[in-house]
Amino acid sequence: MNKKQQDILEEAHKLFIEKGYLDTSIQDILERSDISKGTFYKYFSSKSELLLSFLSTLQETMIVQREKLADEYTDSDCHMFEKQMIFMMDFIAENNISKIIETTLVLNEKKIFHYIEELKISTLNWIYKRFQQIFPQGKHSELFDGAVLFDGMLNNVLRTNKMLNTSLTIEHAVRYCMEHTKKMIETGIGNREPLFSEKVITSLFEERRDEHSSTEFIRVTSALKRFVKNNVWDETKQKECLEIITFIYDEVLEDNASPRKFIISSSLSSLEQIEPVTGSRELEEYKRGLNRFIGNSATKGEH
Repeated sequence: MNKKQQDILEEAHKLFIEKGYLDTSIQDILERSDISKGTFYKYFSSKSELLLSFLSTLQETMIVQREKLADEYTDSDCHMFEKQMIFMMDFIAENNISKIIETTLVLNEKKIFHYIEELKISTLNWIYKRFQQIFPQGKHSELFDGAVLFDGMLNNVLRTNKMLNTSLTIEHAVRYCMEHTKKMIETGIGNREPLFSEKVITSLFEERRDEHSSTEFIRVTSALKRFVKNNVWDETKQKECLEIITFIYDEVLEDNASPRKFIISSSLSSLEQIEPVTGSRELEEYKRGLNRFIGNSATKGEH
């Protein structure tokens, strides 16, 4: 995305907050951004297309910053997960994302509705994966139930807090919900059979994993960086690993360019030779996320 597109999205964001999405016209965006109608349609086919681009940009920004929070911590740190959740809730509140999304619900626009549903599923998937790291001994279906309960509990607590206009902070709400979820998971969530089977869980995320390949790549990149910082003790090797990972990240996410696969492959081969990165779970997840994202980028470039 170039600077002109970013400027248009920033001005549109301000208008969405001031007037609401429904009451903001394309003409409002043209005047605020000081652009012509031709320039607008060069980048966006409609106001709804602009909204999707805006939400996608915010989502990627949030994920990058969320993963950076955990760079100095281990994946199993429950407190770090809480900090990430607090950051996400603060980010959503500061950017008025919930309010903007709520105003679109009266529209019969399938693309927007579908994208919002995918955002919810993407967040649930991330919570589920983090629970697998925080509670490594738990059964997958049990942890998925826990992720569903935590996500639902937190959103309803925050919604009720807003409705009652109380002084409950996001931090307090996140820690409260996590404390109760942790107790449920550790005691087997009432010692009952899980609500959702592993087959259902797998199919849910397998069907959608390619649609969020860029955010998944960001996640596995950050996870591999944390692994390197916590497990590669030789400073020279650690620096080399991090430089390779950063180089691949920049190469893959470079705007307006196709990733140079031969260079990425060579860099990845060098990374695979460094112990204890070789054969690690984090490296294997990273490679899958990288290959999926590169494949999707190439496919999109063909159309």
